[in-house]
Amino acid sequence: MKAGPTSGAGSFIAHEDLRDAQAEMIGDGIAALGAGGFLLAAAPTGIGKTAAALAAAIEVARSSEEPPVVMFLTGRQSQHRIVVDTVRRINERLEPDTPGVRLVDLIGQQGMCINEIRHEHRALFSRLCAEKRGSRTCRPWLADANLIRPRILRDPLHVDELVSMCKAGDEGMPHGICPWKAARESASSADVVVCDYNHVFVEAVRESSLSAMGIGLENTLLVVDEAHNLPDRIRKGFERTIRMKVIRDAIYEIEEHTERTQSEGASLDGAEADSNNAELDRLRRMKATMRRLRNELPKWFAEIDGGLSSSRTDDQRVSMTEFLSRISTILVEDVERAIELGDLVRMLQSIRVDIVEDDDDIEEETACVRLAILLHTCMQHHDSPAFALVHDKLGGEEHRLTTHLLDPGVVSEGLLDECRGGVMMSGTLFPPQMYYDLLKVPKSRVSIVKEYTSHFLSERRPVLIAKDVTSRYAERGEENTARIRAHIHSVLRQTPGHVAVFAPSYALLEQIVLEDEDWVVRSRQLLEERSGASKEQMDSMVDRLHQLRRSKTPALLAGVLGGKLAEGVDYPGNILDAVICIGLPLPPPSARQDALREYYEDEYDSALAWRYAGSQPAVNRLLQAIGRPIRKAADRALVVLLEKRLLQRGFRICMPDGIHAVESVDSDRTARHTGRFFRKFPDPARYTE
Repeated sequence: MKAGPTSGAGSFIAHEDLRDAQAEMIGDGIAALGAGGFLLAAAPTGIGKTAAALAAAIEVARSSEEPPVVMFLTGRQSQHRIVVDTVRRINERLEPDTPGVRLVDLIGQQGMCINEIRHEHRALFSRLCAEKRGSRTCRPWLADANLIRPRILRDPLHVDELVSMCKAGDEGMPHGICPWKAARESASSADVVVCDYNHVFVEAVRESSLSAMGIGLENTLLVVDEAHNLPDRIRKGFERTIRMKVIRDAIYEIEEHTERTQSEGASLDGAEADSNNAELDRLRRMKATMRRLRNELPKWFAEIDGGLSSSRTDDQRVSMTEFLSRISTILVEDVERAIELGDLVRMLQSIRVDIVEDDDDIEEETACVRLAILLHTCMQHHDSPAFALVHDKLGGEEHRLTTHLLDPGVVSEGLLDECRGGVMMSGTLFPPQMYYDLLKVPKSRVSIVKEYTSHFLSERRPVLIAKDVTSRYAERGEENTARIRAHIHSVLRQTPGHVAVFAPSYALLEQIVLEDEDWVVRSRQLLEERSGASKEQMDSMVDRLHQLRRSKTPALLAGVLGGKLAEGVDYPGNILDAVICIGLPLPPPSARQDALREYYEDEYDSALAWRYAGSQPAVNRLLQAIGRPIRKAADRALVVLLEKRLLQRGFRICMPDGIHAVESVDSDRTARHTGRFFRKFPDPARYTE
């Protein structure tokens, strides 16, 4: 169901002068949310989409008889600060008789902790925090959060400001107040709550978090930032992997749990001793069952191994039903110690083990929990075409099973239908109709599905597409690599400042860029993304870029498309002068990819299946990378795409209308375009903030 925009931007405006696209987005947001519906906005950087979404959502919420809470969902902590600053500007511009917007900024429990355990590994922290709260030994947790709630709600606070305030303490609270508890208990009285996607779209987090906040999903307006990430974030919540090592580790965990239970039972008598003995018997049966799995499951892997060896890919899809049937058969082979599959899952979830504090390889989940979740997922969804179980061999040797959710709409459809409405926005929510389809936005509700334009981009962010190079496997070779390098060299010679180059994989990055390191090192400082690097390490590279600019030393930032540097890191202050993207990051052939395409063919048609499963996600990764250098309207940067397939219709239709690309026939043409651009815009944007 489609609706048109309304006129008027409401009262909650952060800026004195609205850009055309920003005013349009506010009007569309008010129209959609006011009708209890949804706005899906492909809104490029620079139009002020955060301020637009907040203006519309707060206006509709304040106009409601029963005002809902606006939940601003984002996966990036840097965006939290932008939201808080925007709400502060809104409050500064409100009429004196209009109550200010109350905001609560909430991140993860460990990130807000003021107790000494905050420095522990995440897996250990969760255990210690739960134990301290349960035993009532965490003094900040026991402090009365009501003492600070009025301050939280009076003026918007960044989460770090709240943490500092709660940490300070006073005579009545010498140990401070738990900021996480104070924020959660204040949320139901706020107009806006800023938090992660997980608070709504991950079942376990939603059930515990929203109830603790006193918020019902039916009383929320959702604003989903960077919403292009939402389908994959939902899918990731159902992805679990097991191999035989997990089963072996689970047995060790059961043994450890058993030893603790025996030790605790030594001093018990009467009914407590009987209960402890029953628990020990249950654990012995469970251990025997897991040993049968350890011994018998390899036989099933051997039976299905033939399908893997004949597969055109390195993996194969296997039947969840057949897998569960084999597991169930193994569980009941020993009649006297038989365990039903559902009982085994519950028993696995009850196992508790100690975590070694100085172990660098601590897993987020125990082996028992990981196995329990995979089995539970298969039990719940074995007959659903939206789920797939994939078998492969780790390192070509050890068998591995992975669960995959193919359709994020299985999760999002019901949740979106339950809330009061929402705005889903991103610079790369393109095409917005695809995300409307994938997330299964309720068709019975009003929706505005729209791509907004930013007129400054074509002028200050020109896009060159090279016609003579590709990352297509069949056309790779020394000549193609030499032409790609020639384009890169042309850009580096003509660009006065920092350049980022992104490749589809670490292997191609190594082959094309890093093996050319001698030339690069002679021309500029090399900053290289490493596989598995932390977000903190990536952020430190941005700090290094600013240091190098101050010393007038140009740098080459090298990373992968879809990686942290290309998607998860902000580059403020127009610190990147140019971005080069090598090739197309198309997903490699796999059983999971085949299952996804087949599922989409049943849901839509073959053309959309190809686009939704392959070409569009690949192009969107490019769009994410080329959006890195342009964060504000005043920024300028050159974009060079080294992939001729982008000029073909099948990929060209995946590009937004707002991108006006210029073709480059060779590296000489790229050099001339680059030189001309930087003669016109020699200096990066300057900021006073």
